[in-house]
Amino acid sequence: MDRRLLVISRIGVGPPYAGNRSRMAALLEDFHSLGCEIHFAGVDLSAEEKRETQKVVDRWIHDFVWPEDDRRPLASRIRRRLILLWRQIRTNCCQDQKIAITTFNSPLDDWFHPSWLSEVRRLQRVGGYRRVLVSYVIHSAFFAAFDSECLKILDCHDVFTNRNNMLREAQVQPDDFWISLSQDDERRGLRRSDIILGIQESEARYFERLTYGRRVVRTVGHILPSDPLPFAPCDVPCVGYLASSNPLNRVGLQWFLEEVWPLVKDRGGVGKLVVAGGICDAMSFPPDVQLLGTLPSPRVIYQLSLFMINPMPSGTGLKIKTAEAMAYGRAIVSTPAGVDGMALTPGVSVAETAEDFVAAIITYLHYPEEAQKAGAAAAEHLSKLRNQSRNTLMETLNMVSS
Repeated sequence: MDRRLLVISRIGVGPPYAGNRSRMAALLEDFHSLGCEIHFAGVDLSAEEKRETQKVVDRWIHDFVWPEDDRRPLASRIRRRLILLWRQIRTNCCQDQKIAITTFNSPLDDWFHPSWLSEVRRLQRVGGYRRVLVSYVIHSAFFAAFDSECLKILDCHDVFTNRNNMLREAQVQPDDFWISLSQDDERRGLRRSDIILGIQESEARYFERLTYGRRVVRTVGHILPSDPLPFAPCDVPCVGYLASSNPLNRVGLQWFLEEVWPLVKDRGGVGKLVVAGGICDAMSFPPDVQLLGTLPSPRVIYQLSLFMINPMPSGTGLKIKTAEAMAYGRAIVSTPAGVDGMALTPGVSVAETAEDFVAAIITYLHYPEEAQKAGAAAAEHLSKLRNQSRNTLMETLNMVSS
């Protein structure tokens, strides 16, 4: 049996504070445990990301690089267009939400360079792969190089339909907009595959509706391995937050710093807020917040923290920050958006309002043993969910192409 799996991805593993990269690391680990020999082709990866990813794959077979003499659509044309449109909408106080939504979308294949198709065809002529996994619907054009004898798996980390309109409603500025597609374009990209992997149940159901049930859709979400850490001895309990500089992370943490943390201190909550990851360099902080910056391993902040927070205002995909806290045996207090895609879960406190957030944090600060018990329950629960996801991956790999 051919054990090889070709993975084509615009993300690798690391840094440890980026959720999609943490998920990719766990996904590759699970594929290995299921007997796959992973051949990896990176799409415009940084030197650091390529170096870290090479350590965990069996063969690095290609680098897809955007030509230096060709402008990048996101960095130039699209970004400029979005900024101008945003200013126009604000100036005119546009009330037509349909117009506002569609103007923030871009064509499906704007992130796929035409030269890559001939490159991947050469790879397939040499390799003759029978299974290929592509990350993100925006790179689904890679599937054109593979015939019907090859099983084409699309790993969808997010839903991209009208995504930038969601960011706009979350008060994210156009400079920080990312990839956003029309519903028709997302459907077209999904239908290039044989199997679609959704990161949570609601998104998997959306993909099923979008493809009219004509594609196999599976949910593979909770794949982080449970590794509960001991609690570091400390005089003052630490409340932890680990995040990249993603704009939604910045909006959520700014809200927490303005609306929640001052109330925690005013009402007798004795604790220290500790923040780590790329977000430390992306915004300003009150002097009483301890900044750890980027870390060689996320274990540092998890071991330091009594429990974690996730004040994310909105978003798509499985919230890796929440799952990762569970994996390390830490309870977490989160907004509803931070647990989207998860059923009622041990160790996860959902705070609908700032007041709910304050109450949950103060409870854990006053009764640290409760936070520790909740963290242990979260790790045990996540372990069961991971087994379910691994079984789904095994079923997926054993399917035949349509």
